[in-house]
Amino acid sequence: MKKRGREKKEGLNEVDVFVGQRLRELRMLAGLSQSDVASALGLTFQQLQKYERGFNRVSASRLFKLAQFFRVPVSVFFEGLEERHAAQAAGIASPQTEESEGTLRSREALMLARYFQNIRDPQIRGAIRELAERCADQTDGIGGAALDEGAEVIDPSAVRGRRGRSTGHSVGQA
Repeated sequence: MKKRGREKKEGLNEVDVFVGQRLRELRMLAGLSQSDVASALGLTFQQLQKYERGFNRVSASRLFKLAQFFRVPVSVFFEGLEERHAAQAAGIASPQTEESEGTLRSREALMLARYFQNIRDPQIRGAIRELAERCADQTDGIGGAALDEGAEVIDPSAVRGRRGRSTGHSVGQA
């Protein structure tokens, strides 16, 4: 029995998949649905979904329109591609490749980045960045089991609430 549709000659193209992943990241960072982006560009959400998964190749003109829509340079869609390709050619599983498939490309990481962008207070941003660095160092085994002796501990209640309301406390210098 003959199968419907066209058969794939090869697997998915690595570059198409990479560009699609970057497209998905940008969309999620902007907090938009596939339907939102698709309708703004005159596409169906299914077409956008195929771009994001790498099933369909994004043309140069469409890539340019996407870059304009997200207000980023076209090069953003290719950032990190050369490093990934070099690591694969050398037979090395790059940390970016392994982690990006899970943690870095996860919805949670993208939403965290989006929330961080909305924090206007430079002291709070600095404190969060320092906390994240220390947590990452501790996870990687670089940091100690406890914070440095002279490190200031930030009271979570001093940080503004989820909706931007201040609790009346001030954040100390990080």
